[in-house]
Amino acid sequence: MKIDRRLDAWMRDGIIDADAAARIRVYEEKQRRPMALYALVGLGALAVGVGLIAIVAANWELIPPWLKLGADLALGLGFVAAIHRYLRPDSPLISEALLILYYLFVLASIGLLGQVYQTGSPLRLALAVWSLATLPLLFFTRSTFAGTLWAAGLVTTYTVNAVEWIDRAPDDRQPDLALTVSVALPMLLLLSGWLLRRTSVKAALVFEELAWLGIVLGSFSACFVWYVQVDAGDVTWGGVAALALCMVPVALAKPLFGDKARMAIGSIGVALAATLFPILLPHEEWRLVGGLAGLLVLGYFAFAAWSIGHRGAFSTLTAALGVRIVVVYFEVFGSLMSTGLGLITGGVLSLLLAWLWARSSARLKNSFDAEGEHV
Repeated sequence: MKIDRRLDAWMRDGIIDADAAARIRVYEEKQRRPMALYALVGLGALAVGVGLIAIVAANWELIPPWLKLGADLALGLGFVAAIHRYLRPDSPLISEALLILYYLFVLASIGLLGQVYQTGSPLRLALAVWSLATLPLLFFTRSTFAGTLWAAGLVTTYTVNAVEWIDRAPDDRQPDLALTVSVALPMLLLLSGWLLRRTSVKAALVFEELAWLGIVLGSFSACFVWYVQVDAGDVTWGGVAALALCMVPVALAKPLFGDKARMAIGSIGVALAATLFPILLPHEEWRLVGGLAGLLVLGYFAFAAWSIGHRGAFSTLTAALGVRIVVVYFEVFGSLMSTGLGLITGGVLSLLLAWLWARSSARLKNSFDAEGEHV
C-alpha cells in the first residue's frame, strides 16, 4: 500500500512517530472505499438498464401504447420511491445503482414518449431534455463511475447541440460560433466541478480533470491552424467571446483552484493565446510555426503538471512532447525520408529522447515524492 510506504519513510526521517503512524493508518482505513466494488455495481446497473431496454425493444410492436406508458409511469414511480428510501450514507452502493438505473430510464422514457406520440423531435432536443431532467441527480452521486457517466452524457448532449448550431449558422458566422462553443465547454466543466465539490467530490474531480483535458487538447489542436491559410476577418466576435469565457474561471480563481490559482490562471492564459493567435492573426501556411507552437504548449502543460505534483499528467505530456518532436522533425525534413539518412537521424533522435527521459526519471520521482502526488 502506498500509504504504508509513505508512513515508513516518514518514520525513518523522524517526521512522525509510531503512534502517529498508527493513528493515520486507522484513519485512512476508515476513509478507504472499495473502488472495484463500486465499479462492479456501476457496470451491473448499466448492464441491467441496457438489458431492460433491449427486452422492450425486441417486443416493441406487441405491446399496446397504453401498456407502454402505464408500465413506464409505474417503473418511474418505483425508482423514485426506491431512491428516496435508499439515498442515505449507510447504503451507498444501492443508491448509486438506483441513480444510474434511473439516469438511463429517463432517456428510455423520453424515447418512449416520442415513439408513442410520434413527436418527430430531433435527437439533440431529446438529449437536452434528458440531461436537464437528470442534472439534479448528479449532486447525489458518490462514485467516480457515476460522475464519469453523467459527464459523458452532458458532453455528448453539448456536442450534438453545438454541431447542430454551427451547421445552421450562416457560413460567415460558423468559425466564430465554433470557436465560442469549443472554449465554452471546458469552462462550463470547470464551473460544474466547482459546484459539485460540496455534495459529490468524486464527480467534481471527474468534471475538473475532463475540463483540463479539454483545455490541453483544444489548445494543442488549435496550433494546427498554422498549417492552413487564415485571412483577416475569418474570425471576429468569436475571439472576444472566447476571451470573455476564459475570464470567468480567472475571476473565480481562488475558489475554483485554491492554492494552485496562479498556475491555473497561467495555464488558461497559455491555452487562450495558443487558440487565438493562429485564428486571429492572418497568415499563410506556416507549418514550422504550428509545430513549434504545439511543442511550446505541450512543454508548458508538462511543466504545470510537474509544478502541482500530478505525476500521471506529467508522464503523459512528456511522452506526447517526445512523440511530437519526432513528428515535427519528419515534417521539417520530410525530403530526407527518401534516403536512409532521414530514418537514421529520426531513430537517433528518438533514442536520445528516451535516454534523457530515463536519466531524469529518478530525479523526477524523488521530486514528486517530496512534494506529494496529486490524486
